Amino acid sequence: MPVRPVAFVLRSVETREGAGVKVRRVFGDPLIAHETDPFLLLDDFGSRYPHEYLAGFPWHPHRGFETVTYVIKGEVHHEDSTGIKGVLNGGDVQWMTAGSGIFHSEMPRPARRVVGDRVEEDPEQRGLQLWVNLPSRLKMVRPHYRNLRGEYVPSGTTDEGVEVRVIAGEVKGLPGTGSLRGPVANVSIEAQDVSYLELLMPPGSRFEHPAKDGYTALVYVLEGEVLVPEAPDRSLRVRERSAAVFEREGDRVVITAGEAPARLILLTGRPIGEPIAWYGPIVMNTREELVQAFRELREGTFVKHKATEVDDLTV
Repeated sequence: MPVRPVAFVLRSVETREGAGVKVRRVFGDPLIAHETDPFLLLDDFGSRYPHEYLAGFPWHPHRGFETVTYVIKGEVHHEDSTGIKGVLNGGDVQWMTAGSGIFHSEMPRPARRVVGDRVEEDPEQRGLQLWVNLPSRLKMVRPHYRNLRGEYVPSGTTDEGVEVRVIAGEVKGLPGTGSLRGPVANVSIEAQDVSYLELLMPPGSRFEHPAKDGYTALVYVLEGEVLVPEAPDRSLRVRERSAAVFEREGDRVVITAGEAPARLILLTGRPIGEPIAWYGPIVMNTREELVQAFRELREGTFVKHKATEVDDLTV
């Protein structure tokens, strides 16, 4: 089958979320959710100015999907209503299955380190949060966290010098390592065959990755710019803080770095193809399910189960 062409490009838009945190929203609109299915939302958050992020994302509920928080720089202090808490540092990932319902908070903070007899802070903060939808049969599963320290994310390098970090899914054919499989195996990874890769690409390098026919595939450029096929004889330039969503026909995607190093994430997953009823932090299949969720929030019966946790942040 042919290499997939790009279907459209999304330029992130600056907005405010939580208690006023500056974020760049790449996508997150119920009206186009079928185009990025099973991915619902992608935010690029942070700033070099603490006043733009210190208010954070205080207590808020979620139900019916998963949140994936990748801290690139700085710290995120997290806590939930069942007593689970911790700190994500630069390079760390939290893949949280909200499932039947959870309240939690995420508070960005500057990275701190001890130098001699003083504590130094680096004010710059950056991270990504991705929302991954769940099919109707799994929306009310028990909440679960998978916390992963950055040093435990497997990585390898291609013949062209592209460093690949595998958070979820699998990459084959890497010199010296053969194949790498991501350590995270939360609900959407099993149910929708979701993969989450980070690529660090030298100038002009090329990366090719299988994407099953009919699956959603997209890239988001964190730094630099890349070229993706637009037609058999034409490429499209995707700039920093933009995403390219590929057509669903074809069995692989091809990405080429521009004249400078590029850093990006590559997501693939099988679309769910079910109705989406989405309001704020709740994503269900019907209006009736949404009404029930907000009724439970008012009545104090929203949280059904204590979350479980697999934690590689304390090793």
